Amino acid sequence: MVPSDTIGLVRTLDIIREIEHDDALRAQLRAVLLGDEFLQLPGIVKELVAVVKELAVAQRSTDAVVKELVEAQRSTDVAVKELREAQRSTDASVKELAEAQRSTSLKLDRLAEDVGEMAELSCANVLKTVAFWKGWTSLEDPLPIVTGSGEVDVRGHFDTPGGEVVVLAEAKSRLRGKDVSKWAARFEEQAWRDRFLPPGFTGQALPYVYGTLIYADAIKEAKNLGIGLLGPEGERLAANPA
Repeated sequence: MVPSDTIGLVRTLDIIREIEHDDALRAQLRAVLLGDEFLQLPGIVKELVAVVKELAVAQRSTDAVVKELVEAQRSTDVAVKELREAQRSTDASVKELAEAQRSTSLKLDRLAEDVGEMAELSCANVLKTVAFWKGWTSLEDPLPIVTGSGEVDVRGHFDTPGGEVVVLAEAKSRLRGKDVSKWAARFEEQAWRDRFLPPGFTGQALPYVYGTLIYADAIKEAKNLGIGLLGPEGERLAANPA
């Protein structure tokens, strides 16, 4: 008689061989031994693997974006550097322009002074010639005169057949009507006029204007106001005494 233990062992081996060749039995056995949670583990792992792959793709995309941002930052830094260089260049150009402007202004001021001096010199020479042809004797050569109250471009003191006269003249490179009007108004102020007359002078004061270039309105204004008018060619209008 076969022992019961041996029979049980043989039966167990038969069951194992049957399970090995039967997929359904193996699945039932796993379900019993491992439980549903363990059986779901492969699916969970698969989902995790898919999530990890997605994260890896997202990370690569993020790395690409970061790289682009780094490149953009470098490009921005270069642009800022170029802008600073351009600003420094612009500042230097503006400074040079300002210096050139100042230099030009100084030159224009000097030119205006030179033109004014030339007009005064021409006026003095013309007045001296006019006085000669009129038969006047020069007691004081025509020259600019400056006092604490202002200046007159040219003053000449002469002895004439009618007595002593003093000519006070305004000289302009371009003489306009408004220049004549302004000079006439100033000359009418006796207190101002007397400051430019020689001490003890009791003769007549004559107002004149001179223009290297004389506009038509200046001629008209000089006629209306009785102001003497001188040009490079000589006397164009005689003055009425004050």
